[in-house]
Amino acid sequence: MNPRQSRTARLRALSAAVLLLTVVCVTGAAPARVTPPLNGCVPDSARVVPVTVPEANETLPVAVLGHGRRMVVLSNQSDENLCSWLPFATTLIARGYAVALWDFGDASPVTELDHVVRTLRTATGVPRPFLAGASWGAKVSLIVAAQARPQVRGVVTLSAERILHPSTDVLDYVRKVRSPLLLVTADHDPYGSAEAASLFLEAAPTHHKSLVSIPGTLHGTALLTAPAPTAVVPRILAFLRASEAGE
Repeated sequence: MNPRQSRTARLRALSAAVLLLTVVCVTGAAPARVTPPLNGCVPDSARVVPVTVPEANETLPVAVLGHGRRMVVLSNQSDENLCSWLPFATTLIARGYAVALWDFGDASPVTELDHVVRTLRTATGVPRPFLAGASWGAKVSLIVAAQARPQVRGVVTLSAERILHPSTDVLDYVRKVRSPLLLVTADHDPYGSAEAASLFLEAAPTHHKSLVSIPGTLHGTALLTAPAPTAVVPRILAFLRASEAGE
């Protein structure tokens, strides 16, 4: 899917400009560009961790909800923002997981998620989080998981396609993913996720990997609303538990 969230771009740009002007007036110097904070849907109780991406002169706010040393980092799809994860995040928190929510900025998405993971390790004391992503965020999660040291605890993908815009073949990175891997797709995904998932399943060298394919065309976080008996959320929760037990 297209990596830019066109329907929110103007609002985000305006908010960023106002924030930048305010800081310049107070300090007299231009700071790193800051993404507008958290789309207005994150509870006030969330801990906000600023993640600096020096290569892009960018700071991303990351909301951490819940507590504990089991963390899931949720990366959104291109036509949604972090708000689309909130119902699932609430489910995870109720089961004892901490959850990190964030929105992509304007830098390389792989670089951004890499910095998010590195910063959260220091800020939260969780050395090996789970990565979970939808569509665009799923592809980025696979690439970061392939390169992360130490390895992430596991990876959950919703509708991961093969190509990360403009021309990165995600399959090349999946061949290096040794963390537990759960691939979720609709069998008639309109963006090619079903075909990609089969390739990813075969290529991943991890011994703990599985594919959940449900009927229909749901894509990304919409898969989390799939009804029983093909409900996706219980399968993800079972995967998280099994990944922890297998360590």
